[in-house]
Amino acid sequence: MERMTFRDFMSRSLSDPLHGYYTRNARIGFDGGDFYTAPELSPAFALLLAQQIMELDEALNHPHEFYLMEAGPGNGTLMRDILVSVRMLSPALFSRIRPLLFEMSPRLRDEQLKKLSGIRGVSPEWVCAGDLDRGSAHPFAGVILGNEFLDAMPVHRLRKTREGVCEIYVEKDGNQFREVEGTLSDSSLIEGIHRPPEELPVGFEWEVEREMCEMVSRFDRILERGFMLWIDYGDSLFERFSPRRSRGTLLGYRSHEVVEDVLDCVPGSIDLTVHVDFPLLARHLSSIGYKVEGFTDQMHFLTNLGMESLLQEQDGLSEEEKLRMMTLIHPLRMGEAFKVMLLSKGEVGPVSWRGFRGTGLPCLHS
Repeated sequence: MERMTFRDFMSRSLSDPLHGYYTRNARIGFDGGDFYTAPELSPAFALLLAQQIMELDEALNHPHEFYLMEAGPGNGTLMRDILVSVRMLSPALFSRIRPLLFEMSPRLRDEQLKKLSGIRGVSPEWVCAGDLDRGSAHPFAGVILGNEFLDAMPVHRLRKTREGVCEIYVEKDGNQFREVEGTLSDSSLIEGIHRPPEELPVGFEWEVEREMCEMVSRFDRILERGFMLWIDYGDSLFERFSPRRSRGTLLGYRSHEVVEDVLDCVPGSIDLTVHVDFPLLARHLSSIGYKVEGFTDQMHFLTNLGMESLLQEQDGLSEEEKLRMMTLIHPLRMGEAFKVMLLSKGEVGPVSWRGFRGTGLPCLHS
C-alpha cells in the first residue's frame, strides 16, 4: 500500500513522463477536448490582449528585443493569435517581438509548432524548467504571460479538524485510490493562509499553493525587466475562505464535464485544477521585488480593452461568434470567475494600464 501527499499525486497525474495528463493525454478545445480556454472561444481574446501587450512594450520604452513568453501555451492558439494581432496593429512591435514558449509536453510542443509555423517572420523558441534551473535561458526584457497555467500547479490539501489541522493524503491500494487524513508533511503548510486556522469551521478544506510560488520564482530568474500577466479562474481574499469554498476548489475535467471525485479516475486521464490564490501570488511576488500594477476580473479587463466596441463594430459576425465573445465577459460565465493580475519588475514608464483603468478588486490584502 502506497501513501503520498496530494501534491505528489497531482504532480504525477499531470506531469508523469509516460502517463501524465499534460505530457501525454491533454485534449484542449471543443471537438474531442476535455476543456476549452478563452483563446478557443474567440480570437477577440487575443486581439484585446495584444493591445495590452502593446502598452506594456511602451512602458518598457520599446526594447530592441521584446520577449513574450507564454507559460503553458496549450495547443498554441493564444500565442498564434496574439502574434497575428500584433502584426496587424503594430508592425514595429511585431518586428521586435521574440516569442518564447514554456512547455514540458513533447506532444503539445508539436501542436504549438504547427500553429506557429505558418506565421511569416516568427521563429519561436521553447524553454523548460530545466533551462530555468540551469540558467541556460538568458534574462530578457518583456512579458511573461500565463492563461490558465497556474491553476494546474500541484497543491497540498488541508482540512480543519476538532484537534487542529490535518493534511489530506492519497492512499493507493492496488488500483484504487482514496483520501486519508494524516499529520502535516511540513509544519510550515499552515503559515500564510490569510486567516488563522482556529477561525475556520471544523471540516473546512483548502489548498496550499506552494508550487505556484516556486514556479513564478523560477520565472523571475529570466525576467530582467518587465511584467508578469496572469489570467486564471481564482479568488480574491474575500472569496478564498468564504463558506462556498468549504470543500476547497479542486476539480477535474473530462469531455467538458466536471469530475468531482478525482480519485475515481485513472491518474492522468483527466485534467486537475484549483482556483488560483491571487492574494498569495501578489504577496509572494511583492516579497521578491514586484509591484502589483492591476488586479481585476476578466469582464472589466476585456471591456476596458474594447470588447463591447468589437461586438458593435463587427456586423459580419455570426450569432455563435457573438455568443462566444459574450461568454468571455458574461459575469455568470467567465467574466467574474476569471481574474487578471499584472505585476511589474524594475523601472517601467508611467502608463494608464488600459485593461485595469477604473477597476480593481480591493481584496488582495487583509
